[in-house]
Amino acid sequence: MLAIMQRFAIIDTETTGFGKNDRIVEVAVVLMDETEIINEWETLVNPERDISNSDIHGITPDLVSMAPSFAEIADSLASLINDRIIVAHNISFDERMLSQEFSRTNLNIDFGKGFCTLNATGMKLQVACENFQIKTENQHRALSDARATAILLSWVRDKNRDYTNLKPVKVKNFDSSRVPKLVSRAAISSTFKPAQQNLRRVLKHIDLDSRDTREDELSYLDSISSIMSDFVISEDERKQLSEWASVLGLSDNQVKTLHKKFLDSLIESAKKDNFISDLEADLIQKASSALGVEVEEYNKGTEDNPATYLRPGKKICFTGKAVDKNGEEIFRETLELYAEKLGLIPTQSVTKKNCDVLVAQDKASMSGKAKKARDFDIPVISVDDFFQVFYTKKVK
Repeated sequence: MLAIMQRFAIIDTETTGFGKNDRIVEVAVVLMDETEIINEWETLVNPERDISNSDIHGITPDLVSMAPSFAEIADSLASLINDRIIVAHNISFDERMLSQEFSRTNLNIDFGKGFCTLNATGMKLQVACENFQIKTENQHRALSDARATAILLSWVRDKNRDYTNLKPVKVKNFDSSRVPKLVSRAAISSTFKPAQQNLRRVLKHIDLDSRDTREDELSYLDSISSIMSDFVISEDERKQLSEWASVLGLSDNQVKTLHKKFLDSLIESAKKDNFISDLEADLIQKASSALGVEVEEYNKGTEDNPATYLRPGKKICFTGKAVDKNGEEIFRETLELYAEKLGLIPTQSVTKKNCDVLVAQDKASMSGKAKKARDFDIPVISVDDFFQVFYTKKVK
């Protein structure tokens, strides 16, 4: 009897916290057939809520403001892990977070019986890697941790009794033709450079559906989405794209149109919160340069001097956990006391009539109050902006 090839999906997630209402902010998958890594996939995820533990993984609201929501990547992620055995370091945590996210979609997922390298080693990931002399970098970054877990799996799986009766993931109702726009942290951090994905391997896993878009265009857009997750197209990737466009029979004009379509979707994504930050504008320009498409003029929204919003008599509300430059928490009562010294009127809720300005740890905050503020055209400023005004006025 021929042995069945074991196919693994090594997963790591970074999250807003550990509770049932917390969300995923980054997810990475390393696909492995037996002992060979055949593909890597990663993206930041917009949690559509505030992020309270950025100090752990370094992901801030500004970084995920252009990222897709989990609902937008759910089908693509499902198609990657379906019929594969899940592997993770602390698998109960990653599966719980993924289960909570998938429960908000229309996808039915059974995680089967995966393999936990934490249980197999009894060590934290970094300690286990040091013990097995596995070189790692960028701890608490999803792709880096998933890669380390994949290598660790190769060391421990054959010597562990849990490595029996494993069952693959089964997902129902996913649409593998959906093409999400992925955003990796490499787009923002020059110190993090994940290995380039092999375009042909990425394309090999796509089951196209041309109900809404022509099949050739959908295929090319999927390739762009994968390659542009770091907002850069290398010479090798550019050559592969050109070859793939030729195979698909796309003309130069069609390719340019698709590049513009991708860039336009990027700009629309940045406008989700009705404001394009300087970081987002820089990334749009970076994408424009990589795609060879000029950016048409667009409205960035307004970002006035914070002092204009902090005049005596204005009603001010605070949201989320605030920390100072040393990482120490600033309690809400303290912030409200400072506000009163500026002649402001602290309020506990955001309404159209009872709030003039909202202060968040990050002005790209996605807390419930921040969303309401944007709906009501109430300005949102950062804690740093608030203190800059406070100390500029030399309030004692």
